[in-house]
Amino acid sequence: MEQSGRLVNDIIESAITAKATDIHLDPAREGLDIRYRIDGALHAVQHLSSAEQNAVITQLRQMADLPPTEPRSLQDGRLSISADGKEYDLRVSIMPMLFGEKVAMRIFDQAGVLLGLDKSGFTDEQLETVKRLLKTPSGMIISTGPAGSGKTTLLYSMITEIADPEKSLVTIEDPIEMALPGVQQAQVSPWTDFTFGTALRGYMRQDADVILVGEMRDTETAALSAHSAMTGHLILSQMLVEDAISVPQELVDLGVDPWIVGRNLPGVVACRLVKKVCQDCREEYTPSAESLEILGLRDKVGSVPFYHGAGCEQCGGTAHKGRQQLHEILVIDKNLSDMICGGETRSDVLLYTAVQHGFKPMIEDGKRAVLDGLVTAEEVCRVLSWR
Repeated sequence: MEQSGRLVNDIIESAITAKATDIHLDPAREGLDIRYRIDGALHAVQHLSSAEQNAVITQLRQMADLPPTEPRSLQDGRLSISADGKEYDLRVSIMPMLFGEKVAMRIFDQAGVLLGLDKSGFTDEQLETVKRLLKTPSGMIISTGPAGSGKTTLLYSMITEIADPEKSLVTIEDPIEMALPGVQQAQVSPWTDFTFGTALRGYMRQDADVILVGEMRDTETAALSAHSAMTGHLILSQMLVEDAISVPQELVDLGVDPWIVGRNLPGVVACRLVKKVCQDCREEYTPSAESLEILGLRDKVGSVPFYHGAGCEQCGGTAHKGRQQLHEILVIDKNLSDMICGGETRSDVLLYTAVQHGFKPMIEDGKRAVLDGLVTAEEVCRVLSWR
């Protein structure tokens, strides 16, 4: 057991040293393949024998306080570890597969070094807009984007920004990603019928000022969140919607009345994560004609330098180091509010009006990052799904 404990610690500590966000232990026909997710991509790092596989899984169950008697069920747990003088939380998920159990671990730095709106990649103008939205006394502020786009971290940064000992700040999460100082956090449990809806009803009787709803994904949660917003609560939540302009329609599709959406949705922040160019080996290059055309940057060739990474020891030859968050911020002003209240929620119609009043789609933020030498044109096009 002592040997397996050292092996598990080595796997986790090596991942932290490599600045990985996730650890994957994938069962193979013989043994266990270990991969680290670094800057959004998985990298194979080690293979364990079948004997080591069983010992490691058993040790992880013990460290995450998971029962060893349920080897063929989906289980979630947490563990903590000290490394490099810091404390780290790991969310552990174990799931049965063909050749054994697969383990996925998400790594969280207890110090919260990635939290804070000023660390979210906002421009000064964007940061000012988000802070202004967070001063709204009630309503729903939604963070949106596909899986893995940084929505949860952004929500945590938002609630940390407005943390105040004179306010009651609470969360409903599935699962709790990170412990937040000054915030009361609850994790849903479908096995005990403690759902998002149950927790929302409870918080409305608990005198909460700000409620972070981990995800707005069903009719009950959307309806109760909207009702909470109408009755004086500030709701922070996230949705799996591609862009900010589509959120009003998604809320209506979930059964929320358009008038309620129009009057209780101050703003939406959409986000994506792009791989940053390694600044240690960056060099000038000419982006592909297709990416220049998509981004509208053809006229910049020759007058503005474009950069990509050449690959070096610092970035492990990947040409990328770290990630940058791109954003678009939709402020629901009176024009948009009146349109939505009147039943107009089509994204193309709302987009036309929003742009007329200063809304900047995410592609504009991508262009800025390219011109600043932070990312490649091809990476922006890849992440924003333009080909």
